[in-house]
Amino acid sequence: MSILIKLLSNGIIAVPGLMWSGTSLSFALVTSVVISLISYVAGDLFILPRTNNTFASTADFGLAFALLWLSCALFAVPYRLSGIFLTAFAISIVEYFYHNYLQHRGVHHSRHPG
Repeated sequence: MSILIKLLSNGIIAVPGLMWSGTSLSFALVTSVVISLISYVAGDLFILPRTNNTFASTADFGLAFALLWLSCALFAVPYRLSGIFLTAFAISIVEYFYHNYLQHRGVHHSRHPG
């Protein structure tokens, strides 16, 4: 269930953000799903349980920015770098609240709770 919440919340931010950045709707949808799945594995299952919410959200920003930029560059999709940056920043804000949700649902920290 939590993966569906992540896909939906990231999609609400990423799809309009990518379209505002100059990409097509189909590219924005596919990229949003792929980035959400990669971010779920790397950020939510690996980083968040070992660190705190702030660190995991910052890592999600870096990961989202890198993956958005790389996917646009790799597939030669026209984009605006400022749009990619703002989209990644908005995703990281949503991720902060999503991490709070995960922590209340039972993700335990090994070192730095909170």
